[in-house]
Amino acid sequence: MAEVVWPQPLVDLVLEMPDREREQIFQRIPNLEAFPEMYPVRTFGPFRGHRCVVAGSWLIYYRFIEGKVFLRAIWPARIP
Repeated sequence: MAEVVWPQPLVDLVLEMPDREREQIFQRIPNLEAFPEMYPVRTFGPFRGHRCVVAGSWLIYYRFIEGKVFLRAIWPARIP
């Protein structure tokens, strides 16, 4: 099982979110721990080289390196 590493700015962001959105993000973390290579690596754009998982209306960008999942960004899945 992979360790998930949360940078402090992402922790702060998630703690400011409404409960429903926070729960949707936290529900994806066990998948990242158990199957970190399940999601494809992006080959273009600002997050190329990162993997991405959808969590409700958010995209979680991360890298899997040496048995650890490094969360890099939480981005809106759609911009109003």
